[in-house]
Amino acid sequence: MVNWLVDGLIPEGHAVLLLGERHAGKAWLAEQLAVCVASGTRFLDAFNVCQQPVILIDEDSGTGSFKRRFYRLARGLDIDLAVLPLMCYSRCGFLLWDDSRRRWLINLVKQQKGKPLVIIDSMEKVMSEQEVDGADVKTQAGDFWHELRDAGATVLMVHQMSMKKKIHIEDWDVTRLALNSTMLVEGCDTAIVVFRAPTTRTEFVIKPEGRKVRLKVNRPFSVVLQENERETWAKLVLLEDLIELSGEAEKRVLPQVIE
Repeated sequence: MVNWLVDGLIPEGHAVLLLGERHAGKAWLAEQLAVCVASGTRFLDAFNVCQQPVILIDEDSGTGSFKRRFYRLARGLDIDLAVLPLMCYSRCGFLLWDDSRRRWLINLVKQQKGKPLVIIDSMEKVMSEQEVDGADVKTQAGDFWHELRDAGATVLMVHQMSMKKKIHIEDWDVTRLALNSTMLVEGCDTAIVVFRAPTTRTEFVIKPEGRKVRLKVNRPFSVVLQENERETWAKLVLLEDLIELSGEAEKRVLPQVIE
């Protein structure tokens, strides 16, 4: 039996790899997930979550933009960040291969009540710009994920990948989409690819793949960023229709988002 952190999408205790190009919406998705899990709020206004403490380490964004995104998301979801079991560390110098940093994080996980969600953004930064798709890094990442899972955590690692060819939404093979990140995908439990849709609104297509268990959300789906810059709020919500597909293609690829 699968226990779900995010119903149908993220199993509890899994190592999840969130992949996408630069500006593909990874930070928005990861930070809204953090707020929703810490508060017990439905993710994307669609998926029930199991409320748990959240530890988020951000080595990718500047601290200012990181804080602004969190502030806007909290307002969009009508949540008070001050009362959440949410610990954020921006530009704290976390390195995956640094034993002292790893021990610090594992001890922090063990101090939490429940089974915390650990989000790390991004793989390139915590590997200190090392090549991230070799056997050595796969082993390092796998060992790290194993340590965190043994400590009781669910892990979401954000990874920026480079698309060297045109991506078609109809292409379901997440490993093939990942291209230079295939070794990392093979080492994780669940992979999620996100990329920006070429529309006038800020919309993204999300493609999940359960590698250890079958996810209930087993088709691509689309989300839109709703925002009001004047009132400084924002949130991602699920769209009913998959972007760019129509007719028979839509029926074949997305008969329904959740089984």
